[in-house]
Amino acid sequence: MNCKNCGAELHEGALFCGNCGMKVEQEQPAYQVPEQPVYEEPVQGEYHQESYSEYQEQGSYVPPVMPEYPAEPVVSGERPNTVLWIVLAAVEIFTCCQLTGIISLIFAILGHVAADKGDFAEAERKIKTAKIWFWVGLGLGILFVVLYALIFALGIAAGITEEILYY
Repeated sequence: MNCKNCGAELHEGALFCGNCGMKVEQEQPAYQVPEQPVYEEPVQGEYHQESYSEYQEQGSYVPPVMPEYPAEPVVSGERPNTVLWIVLAAVEIFTCCQLTGIISLIFAILGHVAADKGDFAEAERKIKTAKIWFWVGLGLGILFVVLYALIFALGIAAGITEEILYY
């Protein structure tokens, strides 16, 4: 290879000419655009040849194939009553067992969100979990009240509670 400025012979890999000091411009290989298949019949969900032919000419970008989704969410079954369990869980938080009430409320809200999206099967699973936590909390609350009443009654029978109440 020779220098374009003075014509002197250049060494392999030289960055500058040893004779005139000019920067050597390396020749870059020309970019080859890969061959793209030509689609004769369009397939649903894929782009037509005409829609990305301008990108093929540039050789830089081919748009991705976009999946097609149904316009309406798939409805399977009947919408569960999520609002009822949201209200019951909130009442349980303020009257009985806060921890189980909060867990029940979270699952009831998740079920409500799933039902709004149209996924009734997922909503039903979340509401079922909310129901379980609600009934566990209610059972624990009733057990607590019964134990409290039993201890209070035994205390009165033993005379311990009377002394505490009147002194």
